[in-house]
Amino acid sequence: MIASTAFSVVFLLVIVTKTSSMDLATTKKVLAKPLYDAPRVDNQNSVPKLTVSIYYGSLCSDSVDLFKNQIGPNLAKFQKYVNFDFLPFGKSDKKLFEGRWFFKCQKGLTECMKNKWQACSIHVLPSKLQLLANYLVCYMSSKVETHSGYQCTRNMGLYDDYYGKIKKCFMNRELSDSLMVQYSNRTQTVLPQSAQIPSIVINGVYNEMEQDEAKNNLRNVICKYIHPKPVGLC
Repeated sequence: MIASTAFSVVFLLVIVTKTSSMDLATTKKVLAKPLYDAPRVDNQNSVPKLTVSIYYGSLCSDSVDLFKNQIGPNLAKFQKYVNFDFLPFGKSDKKLFEGRWFFKCQKGLTECMKNKWQACSIHVLPSKLQLLANYLVCYMSSKVETHSGYQCTRNMGLYDDYYGKIKKCFMNRELSDSLMVQYSNRTQTVLPQSAQIPSIVINGVYNEMEQDEAKNNLRNVICKYIHPKPVGLC
């Protein structure tokens, strides 16, 4: 009982966000919405698109390196062949206390806030034409710790249309918490407990043998799954 109470207190101290009311019907609608609305477009050579899921934490140095050195350089090259699917939960925990969710992140409160901001960005931004993926690469590569979302929407010309919507989602605790719970559930369902962060999953299947290669040469791993091989890429 003492351990349980202490754990609850820790979670109460971890997340402090403003919240707005949201009725039950709206909550159910949010939970039913797909986390990643993969664009359906015609592919060169009629190659079926791969889904490359990235399980990561906002302040994990290996996750930052993956975005900067692997995802960013390969976005434009593989946009006809790959849908990137992003899950910003990392090595975090969640606990339900008196009807509210509380999150404890490996890198502390700031990482929880940045994970939640990215969850809302994924919820708000359209994924077509790699817009969402490019925004997240900008966010993860930014050296500005507390205003990355503002900076990237400004730099990418997204501020007027999307910044306010992302912020509204972030400040709505019930909505943003529900998104984080979904990412938590997906992370715990797909990744084994021994998996490291970041982890890369192809078409919903975790392959431990590919993790090191994917983090250092994502292009090669993607090419293994594309048939026929696109000329000039693989």
